[in-house]
Amino acid sequence: MMNQLFCHPETITIKKAVYYDIAPIPLPTPFKDGTGGVRHASFFKGWMKIYDEDGFCGQGPAGPLMTDFFLPRMLNAPGKSNGEWMEYFWWEIRNFGYQSPYIPEMTNLDWLLLDLLANRAGLPLHRFLGADRDWACVYKGGGSVLLSDEALISDLQRFKDEGYKTTKFKIGGSGPDFSQDIRRLEKARQALGDGFGIAVDANQAWDAKTAFAFAKEAAPLGVAWLEEPVHAYDMDALRELRDLLDEAGIAMEIAMGESVRSYHTHVAYAEHGVDHLQPARLYCIAENMRVREYARRHGCRISTGGFTFQNAALGALYSEDELLEYHQPLNEVLVPYFSLVSEMKDGRFYLPDVPGLPVHLDFERLERDGLLRGIQFYYHK
Repeated sequence: MMNQLFCHPETITIKKAVYYDIAPIPLPTPFKDGTGGVRHASFFKGWMKIYDEDGFCGQGPAGPLMTDFFLPRMLNAPGKSNGEWMEYFWWEIRNFGYQSPYIPEMTNLDWLLLDLLANRAGLPLHRFLGADRDWACVYKGGGSVLLSDEALISDLQRFKDEGYKTTKFKIGGSGPDFSQDIRRLEKARQALGDGFGIAVDANQAWDAKTAFAFAKEAAPLGVAWLEEPVHAYDMDALRELRDLLDEAGIAMEIAMGESVRSYHTHVAYAEHGVDHLQPARLYCIAENMRVREYARRHGCRISTGGFTFQNAALGALYSEDELLEYHQPLNEVLVPYFSLVSEMKDGRFYLPDVPGLPVHLDFERLERDGLLRGIQFYYHK
């Protein structure tokens, strides 16, 4: 059944919505991971504002599924509590499957509804969710496989100089030949020092035996975690890799979770030897907390990817060793287009003391730079 955490009894009737269609924001340098194509622009697609009958607003990232599927149903239905809305859509998308694009768009809806409620209450969203502090712990990574060794190390050194305590870079770009990855890891360790956390992300590039061969060579270099070494659904390969690591006495964390959309898959990961869970885009943010509680009970580590500037509101509920990912190549390019954003300092996002979401867009700047493609208005019928 649907997760009831963060559900509130107040009725929300959506009277108006505004969708801002945003063009892809060009990256200064093309980005590629071990298995994906070359990316020349950020993932950012659009921004939604919803308004209730009293004019309170909830806002956040959204895509075409919000305007085509979720919003028409909300504008043509009586008001519901945020929990009832989420329960309603939980069953509306039942047959689409956990991996469908409707799941992350439902997460966007969850943020919109919670932001509206936080604005009604006059509270910063993280405080409305129950946080007792105003910051979230973050690691900064990226490390495209297209970068030269020198450019990669320069970026990682900059992250350290900015105060981050952990970084991550991409590996697996040469298939089963990981000699370049080991070379770059050696250079990163030499440049950043022994006390700095360095994680690596293969983006599912290998089979278990190749991942193990890499781990054997990488282990002396102090890998913080090995992320997505094998296919996201190959539980047998994960079990094989964990057994090989244990038999060799290699204590290296296997991290999985950013490519799946279900709490239940995270449970299966833990049962197959994964000791670092990474919930990112589940159907609601309460599911991230559900994975977090499972991780704590079973001795797993947890970190969360996605839109860091928004996720900071959730990260304020995490402990100091439960990190958010700040993906530098795809997220840093967005910063000039924010009119409100957390202060980024010493490996933390310090959230602004304003009601609602800790990030707002600067629409005038987007329009000035030719990135605001259009604005659509929607009304309750």
